[in-house]
Amino acid sequence: MFDTLTGATSDAHAEVTDAAEMLRRFNAPGGIAHTSADDIADQAATDATTLTPDDAVMRFTECAEILRATPMSKEVVISYPVVGTTTTLAVVAEIALMEATVHLLDLADAVGGVQPSKPALAATRDLLIAIPDPIAAIEALAGRADPATVLPAIR
Repeated sequence: MFDTLTGATSDAHAEVTDAAEMLRRFNAPGGIAHTSADDIADQAATDATTLTPDDAVMRFTECAEILRATPMSKEVVISYPVVGTTTTLAVVAEIALMEATVHLLDLADAVGGVQPSKPALAATRDLLIAIPDPIAAIEALAGRADPATVLPAIR
């Protein structure tokens, strides 16, 4: 995925330069997280019938190696058709790390034996908490408001 993104560079100004803002767009009513959810779930169910735990770990490892080898600059602007906007490679990388961390937790829950790194967990936590309105998030985390007002932060 990342190697193809570097080929989508654009001379345009990046419309979205913040990963939390990109995730707000993904998860807005009518956003890609909602319109593609059923297709993604169907594909995941199909893939799960043939994917072994070793294959899953290999996919995570290969993607991590590609991500590490691909410069993810805040200066490089790309066309990002998933949400019909332009963004930076750094925004895409931050979201990809969050997605990989969340799904690696799924994998760890299902088969055990693997955990995300502490830096990946911290980066994921920091990104996820940046998505909801700050006051609402603080109120919910402090026990002063119903967590359902801000959770889940993403679909």
